Amino acid sequence: MKIAPPVMLAQLIQALYNIVDSFFVGKYSGDGLTALSIIFPVQLVITAIAVGTGVGVNTQMSRQYARGEKVEETAGTGTALALISWAAFALTSTLLMRPYVMTSATAPEAIEYAVQYGTIVCVGSIGVFLEGIWTKVHQAAGNMRRPMLAQVVGAMTNIVLDPILIFGAGPIPSLGVAGAAYATVAGQFVAAAITFGHGFYRPPGKGQMLPCVKAIYRLGYPSILMQALYTVYIMALNIILAGFSDEAVTVLGLYYKLQSFFFIPLGGLQTCIVPLLSYTYAKQDYGRCQKITKDAMIFAGIFMMVGTLCFEGIPGPMIRIFSTEQEVLDIGIHAFHIIGISFVPSVVSLMFPVFFQAIGAAVPSVLLSLTRQLFCLIPIFWGMSLLGLEYTWLAFPLAEVITGALGVALYLKQIHEWKAENHAPLETTWKGESKMKMITAIINKKDVNEVCGALTRAGFYFTKMSSTGGFLTAGNATLLIGTQAEKVQEAISVIREHCSRREEPIPSTVKMGATGPDVPAKVVVGGATVFVSDVEEFEKI
Repeated sequence: MKIAPPVMLAQLIQALYNIVDSFFVGKYSGDGLTALSIIFPVQLVITAIAVGTGVGVNTQMSRQYARGEKVEETAGTGTALALISWAAFALTSTLLMRPYVMTSATAPEAIEYAVQYGTIVCVGSIGVFLEGIWTKVHQAAGNMRRPMLAQVVGAMTNIVLDPILIFGAGPIPSLGVAGAAYATVAGQFVAAAITFGHGFYRPPGKGQMLPCVKAIYRLGYPSILMQALYTVYIMALNIILAGFSDEAVTVLGLYYKLQSFFFIPLGGLQTCIVPLLSYTYAKQDYGRCQKITKDAMIFAGIFMMVGTLCFEGIPGPMIRIFSTEQEVLDIGIHAFHIIGISFVPSVVSLMFPVFFQAIGAAVPSVLLSLTRQLFCLIPIFWGMSLLGLEYTWLAFPLAEVITGALGVALYLKQIHEWKAENHAPLETTWKGESKMKMITAIINKKDVNEVCGALTRAGFYFTKMSSTGGFLTAGNATLLIGTQAEKVQEAISVIREHCSRREEPIPSTVKMGATGPDVPAKVVVGGATVFVSDVEEFEKI
């Protein structure tokens, strides 16, 4: 739970782009708000490609760091892929934007706003693609500060420019819905510019690039597919709702923007428990896997209960933040009351796929995701639409309950298999004193590749982060190593063996006496500082 809040904050900041646009555009025009709802799935496709490719770059670079290999070719290939993806997407979206919009809207003004907004954000999406890669390059190197700074400054740029460009200010004319698009693009460019330093690497030659491309997409394609799947079902629901009214499409768009605030804790937990579950599963500590899953669901359930209370208790005030049109309010209040019921069961239907992903069971994980988003939601939504608009929203709680029931059945089957494997009831090792220890090792950057390679060969799991400063050392690196108590000394021995100690000159001079000559000073640097959890003092080696 300690590592989840930063992830939640980053996702919250990312969600602000569409929230802020919707707020100001809603004040400008109801048709403009419908336009943003129509373009929302297109923006999700951009994000899916950018983030999925970035995940592949990040994972491949992390492995290369651990093996002590050079990462420049992978990072440079990521930049090339970002530019190629942007060019292909900008061209395709420009040609297909109007046909797509006309499947989801009927009002001429809403169609024009959607084409205008969509074309600008797609052609200007180069910032999204580049920032998606460069952020992951920084994170792979252990630098979490610059990506966070980029997201914060980018979001603030969007927030400041939105009212100025939409409504006009002084010599700046009112650009309307197009102004919201330009503000979004500007925020994305600013975020990309901040991550440029140490994020950009020159792309390698064709011969070196092709193997990198294969490795990146082999690791990143699952993320791209799962996010693209989210886009497909929103597009399908928009098309169904367009048969009733543009206001119904607007309500669906408002729901997905508002629900992001309540699903952020769930997404943060999903991100954080995967490595923890994977590590624990690899240690065959099945009881602990159960406890991690149970605690995560309880924690997520608390946040989702808050979402349920808001959607059931104050749907009107939430909708009025964006729109005061009576038809939007009438449709939205009824829809939010029904959809709010689905929040708590969604904890089960969303957490179990992550559980199976973490233990390497890809088939149950993919099956649950497909069941929730394709096999249940879209068919039920379409079937209920035959009865009337007011019944369509029942598809949300029904899909969550069905998927959750399937998830529970698959989870219990997995637990039964673990019990059969152990021939005994599963008990968590968290009772009493924990047998797991966390080692924090601060080492010289010049030794980091050798130490990481040695730890990997010895079978230790670790995370590498860059440290700030580093007096006389040109910077340090921090390794977080999780292991069992009885293996702590073995890990320390590996670190000691591969940490060098050497004389280096101070990059300045000191006086030898009051009038003596300037002489270079030398000090012994290197080694490591190691902290072990649950131990007050630290050991220098």
